[in-house]
Amino acid sequence: MEKKLDNIKMIFLDIDGTLYNTKKEVTEYTKNILNKVKLKEINIVLCSGRSNQSVCTISKQINASKYIIANNGAFVYNYVDNVEIFESVIEEELLYKMWDICEQENIELILESKEQEYINTLIFRKELDGYIKINNIRDILDKKIFQIVINMEKNRENKKIRDMLSNEEKIWTPNYGIGVRSFFFDINNTNIDKGIGIQHLIEKLGIKKEETIAFGDGINDCAMFKECGIGVAMENAKDELKNIADYITLKNDEDGVARFIEKHILDN
Repeated sequence: MEKKLDNIKMIFLDIDGTLYNTKKEVTEYTKNILNKVKLKEINIVLCSGRSNQSVCTISKQINASKYIIANNGAFVYNYVDNVEIFESVIEEELLYKMWDICEQENIELILESKEQEYINTLIFRKELDGYIKINNIRDILDKKIFQIVINMEKNRENKKIRDMLSNEEKIWTPNYGIGVRSFFFDINNTNIDKGIGIQHLIEKLGIKKEETIAFGDGINDCAMFKECGIGVAMENAKDELKNIADYITLKNDEDGVARFIEKHILDN
């Protein structure tokens, strides 16, 4: 039985593969629909594995709400009032371990704080593109790091990385996959995922689970669906997500999010 969509107060949107089309764009049609949603006093919250800095920028570009969930749920933030709602900081010892392995194995390492993304070396890019290059992990130990991202050559196996991710109980990988130029792993504290971020935000705002809806396409969106009243998978989504979705909408290249919202939420 399809769930009702007549009492939605908050919409959670994944970015890549969901809100973004394959050109990494949000169409004018989608922006227009999202603006109409705001007129109904429904909060639009971006919920992404991207860094806080990146998610806030995109949220402002589409005129979404003042709340975002970044770093796969490790950081929940009201960027208008500069209020940190929830954070999960990776321990210094783990940062040292991951840094040492990536330096020894020539693996690209990205460390994400509230304000900035730091990188150890340029392997899959010619320019820094907004990253700050550091030469030693000690250079940023005064920063809170919410997420680690490692990029490796496609089809490359690395025993040291595999062993650390398998044996280290304090961290895990809520998201991984093949990017444009590399195979990537998002690494967070154990039990941190998009669902945890949603839990903290809706509790803070007094919104009920059944008043929320989420749109996604990836493995890391499974946790988001489990913590929302309704889950909508993109047609281009992973089968694991489609299997637990309440609805399936059109592809991201067909404005699937906006088409669903227009038909099922705005019409209501």
